[in-house]
Amino acid sequence: MPEAGHLHLPADAIVDCVADMHLQRSHGATWAAFAHYLQTTPASHILLLGDVFEVWVGDDALQEPGSFEAEVARQLRAITSDRENGAPAKALYLMHGNRDFLIGPAFAQASGVQLLADPTVLHIDAPPASAPSAAAPARWLLSHGDALCTDDLPYQHFRAMSRQSAWQQPFLAQPLATRRAFAASIRSESEQRKAGQSLDSYVDLNADATRAWLRANDCATLIHGHTHQPGTHDLGEGLQRIVLSDWDLHAHPPRAQALRIAGGQCQRIALA
Repeated sequence: MPEAGHLHLPADAIVDCVADMHLQRSHGATWAAFAHYLQTTPASHILLLGDVFEVWVGDDALQEPGSFEAEVARQLRAITSDRENGAPAKALYLMHGNRDFLIGPAFAQASGVQLLADPTVLHIDAPPASAPSAAAPARWLLSHGDALCTDDLPYQHFRAMSRQSAWQQPFLAQPLATRRAFAASIRSESEQRKAGQSLDSYVDLNADATRAWLRANDCATLIHGHTHQPGTHDLGEGLQRIVLSDWDLHAHPPRAQALRIAGGQCQRIALA
């Protein structure tokens, strides 16, 4: 069980959790919707819980002239900095997903996002004594979710290997074009595999492992993405998990949601 990070926010914070945008240049409508959301959301803190990008092959992609990665970083930096229209900067946090786990410090510096550990315990301060008591707990456990799909043994083997410097250093030493081509072939194989996969064979989060993570971190609710199956699942013993929506503005019907935490309450916000 990985050691959790901790994120402490004030009682008046408005927090949005989003995941699985899978941003890529070929999906312009999704990128445009996400950019509009960043500019217009009332949230003071935005938590990007993995797979912000369809793929990330290294921070040096930011240096490629005209790269999509650099365009996204510039848009995020505009949100995390005081804006020309007088709007205050927003705090953006990013957790690695299974598609963009190679995001590193250069992207964080260029975009202004703060990197989160997976998992992270979100603490929101209690309201003042004069305010009504919050109806929801002040602690939530945040994760991308893929680490808890423990029944998918081949993926877990790859996940463990690819998070090691012994795998990452040789991969990142390859030319950028080679890495992009490799990522494209992996995505193609993944799409073919999913096309032949029934709902019955889909590997979801393991309930026992999820309960163990929650108990170990003294949390009652896990908020995660990864599965693209938005919903709320009762895990028993007062525990639950809330699954975030993925974003696809090219789908029919289009999909895009944020989970907003404000005043101790969680609410799904439809954005498509």
